[in-house]
Amino acid sequence: MIENLDYFQTRLEQHFNVLAQSRRDRGLPVFALEHGLDQDERNQIASLLRVQLRNTGPVGKHWLIWVVYAAELGYDYDGAEYWPSFENRTPLWAERADRRQLRGWFTRFHDKYAGLKPTGAWAQWFSIIAWPITHALLPKDLQTQLAQTLYSLRYQLSARIEEGPAAIGRYVEKSSSDGSSRFRNFLEQEEIAGRVILALLGGRSDEVQQSIHPLTLERIVKDLEQTRNAREWLRDARRAVETVQMRGAASSLGAPPPGRPSDVVVQKAKAPTLSVSPRVMLRRTGENEWIVILELPSFREVADMGHEIGQFLRQRRCTVSGSVGTLPAGWLLGGRQRRVLSSWPANDEPLVRFDRINPLLEHLLQSEVRLTTGPRWLFRIGADGLAHEVIGRAVRAGTGYIVVSRSPLPSSSLFGPTSINCDGIFAQQIVLPEHLDASQIVGLRAIGLSIAQSIRIWPVGLAARSWDGEGFSEWLEGEAPCFALDHDHPIEKFEVFLDNQPVLRLPAARPGVATFFELSPLRTGRHTLHVRAIGVPDVVSQTLSKVTDGYVALSVRAPRPWISGTIGHSGLVVTADPVEPTIDQFWEGAVRLQAFGPIGRQVNLRIELLDGGGGNLASEAISTLPLPVAVESWGRTYTTFLRKDRDPWAYLAASSGNLVIEGDDLGAFRIALRHTPTPLRWVWHKTNRATELRLVDDHQADEPLDVRFFPFSHPASPIVLESRSVISGYSPPTPGGLCVASYGQKRQALVVSVSAKDRGLSGLLIDPDQRDMPCDDASVKVLVGFVSLWSSARLTGPLAAERRERVVRGLRQQVFRILCGDHWATAEAAFLNSARGSHDLRRLGQCVGGAPAFASVLVRDADEIRRMTQPARLQHYIFLAERYGLSAGDACKAALEFCQSVAAGVLWDQAATDRCIADMRRSPEVIRGARLLMLAWSESHEKAKLEKNA
Repeated sequence: MIENLDYFQTRLEQHFNVLAQSRRDRGLPVFALEHGLDQDERNQIASLLRVQLRNTGPVGKHWLIWVVYAAELGYDYDGAEYWPSFENRTPLWAERADRRQLRGWFTRFHDKYAGLKPTGAWAQWFSIIAWPITHALLPKDLQTQLAQTLYSLRYQLSARIEEGPAAIGRYVEKSSSDGSSRFRNFLEQEEIAGRVILALLGGRSDEVQQSIHPLTLERIVKDLEQTRNAREWLRDARRAVETVQMRGAASSLGAPPPGRPSDVVVQKAKAPTLSVSPRVMLRRTGENEWIVILELPSFREVADMGHEIGQFLRQRRCTVSGSVGTLPAGWLLGGRQRRVLSSWPANDEPLVRFDRINPLLEHLLQSEVRLTTGPRWLFRIGADGLAHEVIGRAVRAGTGYIVVSRSPLPSSSLFGPTSINCDGIFAQQIVLPEHLDASQIVGLRAIGLSIAQSIRIWPVGLAARSWDGEGFSEWLEGEAPCFALDHDHPIEKFEVFLDNQPVLRLPAARPGVATFFELSPLRTGRHTLHVRAIGVPDVVSQTLSKVTDGYVALSVRAPRPWISGTIGHSGLVVTADPVEPTIDQFWEGAVRLQAFGPIGRQVNLRIELLDGGGGNLASEAISTLPLPVAVESWGRTYTTFLRKDRDPWAYLAASSGNLVIEGDDLGAFRIALRHTPTPLRWVWHKTNRATELRLVDDHQADEPLDVRFFPFSHPASPIVLESRSVISGYSPPTPGGLCVASYGQKRQALVVSVSAKDRGLSGLLIDPDQRDMPCDDASVKVLVGFVSLWSSARLTGPLAAERRERVVRGLRQQVFRILCGDHWATAEAAFLNSARGSHDLRRLGQCVGGAPAFASVLVRDADEIRRMTQPARLQHYIFLAERYGLSAGDACKAALEFCQSVAAGVLWDQAATDRCIADMRRSPEVIRGARLLMLAWSESHEKAKLEKNA
């Protein structure tokens, strides 16, 4: 056996030496998966290593074989658990070796053979398993994600297939912000990712094979094609690339494209710009009544600028100037969005504001996301009931317009009656006759309008995706826009410029006959088409300007991917908040949903959970609801579904999932749910007799693992658990409690509630025993820490939320027993066990102390004080305290801030807590009054919630 391991160790050393030498000059890394072994040899190595563990010899001698073996297990990684799988397939590993030793072997591989070193947040979080998974190159759970990404970007990649691997990898990384954290980590290795992508698409195979071992590439492609969806996605992506490569071969002959003028000037490449400019339009609501609509483009291209900006747009809420309400996180990433403006925005501020300033994004908002310069704006009335803004403020005879101004417009015979439902502006409607006389032209110019030349340009051939008739058009990447030019007066020729570069010179046809031209395919971004009409010299000098210029804005976007087997357009419109929720957010009740469609039709809602390869782990129906589905009706159904007692194994093992809304012939809508497991996490499984917990530890950091259990009855008295037994399986005693696992600053907490069947109704809810809780000033911070710990823990089991609430309430009571005294604690307990009406609250106020009117006013004005801003609330509380001769401002500020932090479970450091307690000790009536306010606000909130649910 030893001889065979020696043979493989020597063979792998020679293999990786040659591989490292061939890549060292080009600065390319080596992956442990590039070992060159076939399936039989890999099986033989695995058997030999298991035999070695059963013997007593040293395992470190064959470290390179262990590195290859660990990378093989990393290749099979599905995103859930690495170490349990490793130890199950490698018996006696935990007794003969440890995880840190494996990390040391990978570090040695990095130093000796230029092996890739994992970097980034994910590698720091999973400090050990990041090595074998990174050296697996493309683990199976990432293969499906990559295939789907290549399918979605197949047309964009087909235009870039001749670019270098690094450029390909960089483009895919910027365009793939929706993948898992590990998938983004893989794409951050732009050179390697680009070479894998090119290999999968069949491009530049010579370069690829020099940087990735051919047998390894062949294996990845073969495994990827085993999954049906991935195989279809990869096939369609390859077809798109092959089609472009075929066309490219014909262009190398040098012949001009058919139907093009011979004097085409070669267009210089230009970096595309972002297209985030808003559009303002008016919508008719009555015969002469209008509302203002602001249309904002998708910020997907902005999110692709970098991971930091993408995360910011997904996580921060925003407001639209002139529109009421705060919009959900990710709202700007969901395609074009429209908002009704109730007031006209100011010219000197961006139209979009986020709840937090991002310096990288602020410049873009300030420069691009603004209204056009005022003080007047012109809108052309269309047949569809919309009036679109005319950027150049030029009018045409025989057309209707709305003029909007910040100040009243002068009277004119051209104006008609109209009204606009938007504060801060005035509006007049203009319907121009077919021919304008001199006085009418003078009147139009007096209000800042110009008369348009009678030269018309419009898109022809393949229809533009959007065309407003006044100079704005939208196209898909790769399309070749075609335009027609028409004129009603003699024109000698046209000159065409794209992004300030000349591209065409065309002789003009006679008046009334259109002239056609086609542009080259455009890349994503904003482009400007400039057409210059040059009149006939002997006519122009008498009747026309010599040169007439016209401009068209071309906004080019990437095509939206079409998935095989699905309809192109769904009859359902679904919005979710957040736009890209995680599985954790779904199970925690943090997803808001709306669905619109034909009234009276029904939709089926369900959740499906998927493994790393896209396979279905579980699917569960949520409900059937009639359309439209409002936030309130979804909330009631959602809450009922989440209360069901279910086995969480599928959820804990899921790498991703979908929230599915199905409407039969209306189509189906899927909201992707991502799942990023943490390196330290609790999993649990319910049986008929008990709830079994298991701790998954994939980090194995240098800090020791600490595991503790806090019973419901003694929430501040931990029981230390032996970590090895908890990792193998642990059943908490009835009725349960809080399980906490931590190392360093990382912590995972879970409240487990176990049914107490033998205790009857008396065992349903448990009050904590406060007798063994700490009771001195130094323990206040500790108790607040326990409030935060219990409040933030996840829940499982029947009555878990109710039992936790009892515990948190008991801990808070102990905090205020220390600060307010036993008499107050007894009165507060009596209040919490009463009906909690206004009479009970006033009775509790009698225990505040000091002037009786102080507590009476607090009870009377509690709702009014709650609605105040924080500074106003503090000033009012200081005023009341001083009015009744209780305290100065320091004690009031300390009391309010401390009570609010305890209610929210916010931790302070020890020094701040000590200063706060010292301030409050000088006036105990102030801390009792602040606590009285917190209890009054809590009851007011509960009553409002009950009334809303009723």
